[in-house]
Amino acid sequence: MSKVKVIVDSSSDIPSSLAQELGIVVVPMPVNMAGRSFLEGVDLTTEEFYPRFRDLVELPKTSQPNLQDLVSYYRQAAADGSSLLAIHLSSGLSGTVQTANLAREMLQGEREIVVIDSLGASFGAGMLALRAAEMARDGMDLASLAEEVEADKRRMRYVFTLDTLEYLIKGGRVSKVSGMVGTLLDIKPLLQLTDEGKIESIGKVRGRRPALRKLAEIIAAEIPGDEAQVVGIAHAMCAEDAAGLETEIRKRVRVKKVLHSEIGCIIGSHTGPGCVALFYRR
Repeated sequence: MSKVKVIVDSSSDIPSSLAQELGIVVVPMPVNMAGRSFLEGVDLTTEEFYPRFRDLVELPKTSQPNLQDLVSYYRQAAADGSSLLAIHLSSGLSGTVQTANLAREMLQGEREIVVIDSLGASFGAGMLALRAAEMARDGMDLASLAEEVEADKRRMRYVFTLDTLEYLIKGGRVSKVSGMVGTLLDIKPLLQLTDEGKIESIGKVRGRRPALRKLAEIIAAEIPGDEAQVVGIAHAMCAEDAAGLETEIRKRVRVKKVLHSEIGCIIGSHTGPGCVALFYRR
């Protein structure tokens, strides 16, 4: 039985220390900003990205990994005879899964690869990969791993809030009029990923702290009070708010562990700085 490696794209926002610990291969995704193309985590870090982001007239553009690059990453990861479980950004948000399946077909007969559409994004998809890598380390075979992740992804919840509507306005997701009113009233949108892996609004709250409390109330309502599970929180340049959300959650729910992550350049291109996201299993 061959070893199984887990491979993800950089939109999964897995902290590098965890990826290295579990042997997860991370494929960098392209970001186009101010007329230049960068690879997330290779020649563009969040420390460089977010300060520049605030001054951009036009939002950064993101795209799925190049097909040949993805084939190269898959081939290199499997060079030691490993099978691959590739978990990628939701097909409802990106064409990455389609490109990954083309790469898999090109390597058919050469490498054993299963591609999974996470139907998720950011560290929620990353948490799927972390659990899969732990099971792979314990010796689970590729087919069983794929079955576990397919079931696991249906349980994942993705809820988040934004600090400002400015970037949704620039991205054309809300009108300038409604956005201006929301900004003046300090309205914070609450959003989620649907079961189809697409973004939808679930409400709005006036003020940052009430928005964070609302996220904590949502998780408290959706998982049993006696459940102990690993919860994920990701943030875009607002670590104090992420810590505050953890505090609010622990007031309401008993959790085994809270993992923190930073929202990277790919997801951050669409949310802007100030996003706080919560991930857990129902």
